[in-house]
Amino acid sequence: MPPIIGIACPKQFFAKNPHEPNFYVSNSYIDGVVRSGGTPLLLPLLHQPNAPLQAMVEALDGLILTGGEDPAPHLYGEQPLPGLGEVDYERDVAELALIRIARELKKPMLGICRGMQIINVALGGNLVQDIPSQIPHALQHGQKGSKLYAAHSVSLAPGFVRDALGKDEVLVNTSHHQSVKDPAPGFRVTAVAPDGVIEAIENDDATIVGIQWHPERMWLHDDNMLRIASSFVELAGRTKAVR
Repeated sequence: MPPIIGIACPKQFFAKNPHEPNFYVSNSYIDGVVRSGGTPLLLPLLHQPNAPLQAMVEALDGLILTGGEDPAPHLYGEQPLPGLGEVDYERDVAELALIRIARELKKPMLGICRGMQIINVALGGNLVQDIPSQIPHALQHGQKGSKLYAAHSVSLAPGFVRDALGKDEVLVNTSHHQSVKDPAPGFRVTAVAPDGVIEAIENDDATIVGIQWHPERMWLHDDNMLRIASSFVELAGRTKAVR
């Protein structure tokens, strides 16, 4: 059976129905899992105390955490700075629980943009709350124009991402104003932008990977970037086989 890849789906309110939330996720994540031979399973981010998160994670072979709002800074011991964006604390609570359960069950995780940030926070790291105001001479990390295409380069160190892409440097898109500041214990930096902003982290055995750019937008037209999804599905399959 193909690896089952859970994709975490946050709530969204639509203007025509502002009182009833919907769970949603971009089709690009689903597209990457399907094209990579995995079976996507959409997971609603439930924050209620009795939410069946344990059972949900047990059904998976791998978990993808997606992009979105800023994690609440009190989760990593800081007060909010003026440049902090919108936060969704209910989403934070649900994702923190999912991440901790997945780690206990040794399920591979891939975090993209906010997904990387919340993984880092959940496991003991912290964040740069606002790159423009905290990192002098930073690049423009909220690119203008189409976000399907590359905006700046990143340098890759040995690890999951470099193995997947087969390059020491790649061009990536960028759509964020926060980043990892100090990686969580047991994690190392495996990609950086020219201005020093951290663009990827992973744990010691490369079963938990965070990527700051949005490969899911690029792999719609870039088969090389799709190798990130393919490598993650393969990782989930290998891990499933030895559990």
